[in-house]
Amino acid sequence: MADTEKLNLSDFLPYRFSVFEQRLSKAIALKYMDAFGLSRIEWRVLATLAEFENISAKEICQFTHLEKMQVSRAISRFKQAAIVLQKKNDRDQRLTELSLTKKGWKIYRQVMPLVKDEEKRLLTALSPTEQKQLQKILSKLEQAVS
Repeated sequence: MADTEKLNLSDFLPYRFSVFEQRLSKAIALKYMDAFGLSRIEWRVLATLAEFENISAKEICQFTHLEKMQVSRAISRFKQAAIVLQKKNDRDQRLTELSLTKKGWKIYRQVMPLVKDEEKRLLTALSPTEQKQLQKILSKLEQAVS
């Protein structure tokens, strides 16, 4: 096979994004794994519950792009630990809504500044102009794959 037909994986955008996401997630996960015993998936579910109160598990899956089983396991663990409250929807009793308990909010309020600080630390590698450009570029790429 000629060199022009080979894919240089280290220059391939999807591969680079995947590697970057894994490294970034691991770096941020160090902030909450040991201290709070949360997995990366649990943190995403917790953050989603904080952003959208009274949300269904299906909506969490849609928002986070996590698999149904991953979200279900996180919710089960959170219910056992009294981090999440599950109740029936007032309008449709077939549906259930999830919300954070006081304990859940306490954990979120402790973890959130840690992950925001790590994001800030990472973004110091970019100038303010580059940070704005990055946001624009990511938005354009997200639209292109939608």
